[in-house]
Amino acid sequence: MLRYQYYRELIDKLTDSKNINLYGKEGIGKTYTVRECLLKDIKLQTVYLSLEYPFYLDNLFEGIAMSFGLYYFLEWSQVVNYLSQGTSKLLVLDNFDRLHGASENFAEDLSKLRMLADLENFSLLTISRLPLKYFHFTSFANCFEDFIMDGSTCWAF
Repeated sequence: MLRYQYYRELIDKLTDSKNINLYGKEGIGKTYTVRECLLKDIKLQTVYLSLEYPFYLDNLFEGIAMSFGLYYFLEWSQVVNYLSQGTSKLLVLDNFDRLHGASENFAEDLSKLRMLADLENFSLLTISRLPLKYFHFTSFANCFEDFIMDGSTCWAF
């Protein structure tokens, strides 16, 4: 669990429509912190998607649209346009580091996610074991601030 000052900092950044990559070693409590605490404390329209195996990447973008109540939009640009309007929103993609090995059109998928990351009233929170820069998609990683969970930022239970 994140210490209070870091937890508050994370909430403030997400509320200010920042894109965050929350990373740390496996078992440190990233998913627990987000699912059991952050999603209850943050005052944004939020969607949490876990990319645990087995998952179908083809359904990811349909899942994003449906999770925000957009059942009738067919084109991704329409979904992005709708999400850019109104109040701030948060999309959490847990186990994001598993995404890069599952896609045949990975560059296209990243460009779709980058459209969301570039929105002013939209926060994208990725949860992974490593910083995004280690996955060699620099242009996408540059849209994010790294936020590490380690022994100095967490309480150990």
